[in-house]
Amino acid sequence: KMESAINDLRVIGGDAANGVTVERDGNMPPRHLVVTVTDDGKAKGKEALEGLIVEALKSAADKSKVGRDQAQKDMMTYISDSMKKMGMNG
Repeated sequence: KMESAINDLRVIGGDAANGVTVERDGNMPPRHLVVTVTDDGKAKGKEALEGLIVEALKSAADKSKVGRDQAQKDMMTYISDSMKKMGMNG
């Protein structure tokens, strides 16, 4: 359950208006990673583009961590609820 939640998670970092976005799943390292650079992003030049890509990757990684943490929290709640149903609450 938790694994599929992390695999199915999709977060986007970066800003399409700046010409760079990164989409990834919740895995670390990601199994799904899509970096999109538009002509606007390319027009900013190599140094600026490198900075935008790094920012987008960091932003997406931060968002995926939040998603992973939530999936873990949900799993703990599920386990707790399951134990209560079986009369194993302590």
